[in-house]
Amino acid sequence: MRKRLSKLVFGTQDPGKLNIPDSTSHFSKIFHVWNSSHYHDFGIERFVRLFLVSSKIFFPGIYIDLLTMNLSAHARKVSGELYVVFKTVMPFILLSYSLWDVSWLFIFNIYLLIETFIYIFHKIFLPEHNTDKLANRSVILLFLNFSEVIASFALIYASGHYFNQPLHSWIDALYFSLITGVTIGFGDIYPINDQGKILVMLQVMSTLSFMFLFFNFFTPREKDKL
Repeated sequence: MRKRLSKLVFGTQDPGKLNIPDSTSHFSKIFHVWNSSHYHDFGIERFVRLFLVSSKIFFPGIYIDLLTMNLSAHARKVSGELYVVFKTVMPFILLSYSLWDVSWLFIFNIYLLIETFIYIFHKIFLPEHNTDKLANRSVILLFLNFSEVIASFALIYASGHYFNQPLHSWIDALYFSLITGVTIGFGDIYPINDQGKILVMLQVMSTLSFMFLFFNFFTPREKDKL
């Protein structure tokens, strides 16, 4: 059973021979940014990088890395992927079971959404190892992050009264979030108050950040690597 599970995850190749770069402790990354070991920055760019690298200590992602640091490189990567999958699936589950009125679940989902945004901007301003063999994996994870954002905004829309017509189901909320997230905007549902307009603007800005990061994966960055 263990061999079959290993084959399901890693295919026929030997997972011990996968070309995965060594993981760097996040606290080492904070140290490198503070001492300008890998970046020649100053002013607002330096403040942004310091904020992004420091703020991640308030979220679970880096502690999953710490808990798995004694595992093999591929096991650490798979653990991180499972966490991304969990974050992606969670808002869909909350939507499908209409759990947006459960305060602690709603707040926890927003907390994870904030972590995802910090992660996205972290990838933009603090690029890490991105070998050709891991580029496809990074794009897949980016797509999962985008799906999480779509579902999380749908959860926010379903929890309030922001539009010209009520959202009768979680499908309506997900539909509006998706067409907003891909900047189509059919106009059948639209915000009518300030809160709704602010939410829509935030979601469109998140789409722009995803587009910027997506094209960033195909742009070589030789100088800034952490």
